[in-house]
Amino acid sequence: MIVRCCVIYLLLHLTSKVSLQDSANTFDRVVGDSVTLPCIYVNQQPSTDVLWRLNASIEVLNIIDGNPSTEKQDGIFRNRIESFPSEYAKGNYSIKLKDLNFNHAGIYTCFLQKSNEKKRMQLYIKEKPDTEKPTEMEADRTVSDSLYSNVTHFENLCRRLCSVNTAVTECWPR
Repeated sequence: MIVRCCVIYLLLHLTSKVSLQDSANTFDRVVGDSVTLPCIYVNQQPSTDVLWRLNASIEVLNIIDGNPSTEKQDGIFRNRIESFPSEYAKGNYSIKLKDLNFNHAGIYTCFLQKSNEKKRMQLYIKEKPDTEKPTEMEADRTVSDSLYSNVTHFENLCRRLCSVNTAVTECWPR
């Protein structure tokens, strides 16, 4: 059985349906946060041209001749992208995206033109959680509702047990 599961996993992994690296290339953030999207090529000659894209066609950042260019950058990224030119020589073309909003969610691609390589990552944006503290009355109501729910669940469980197991002599009142 274990061997069968391993073979199935291996086949899925080889066909790129499952990947151990997928979770490393997925980022979950909330509106207003920042995220650094990694694009590091090790054992690679530094490239002079690197293109960052969102969902394959939206221009995030172009690095042309080793210089970041925002000339053709999509408006949703204006004044929100930071790159690290001092790291380019080390093969690091990562970018930091600031003040995230829902328009920034999607699949980002870092394309190294010299070697025709791509790195992809998925960015998910969630609504910022409500940070207001409940009033004392609301908190008491929440605890009360939770207790009621647990008691109701217990009652239902006991009723089911009594109806299934006739050997039980003492049951919840019917």
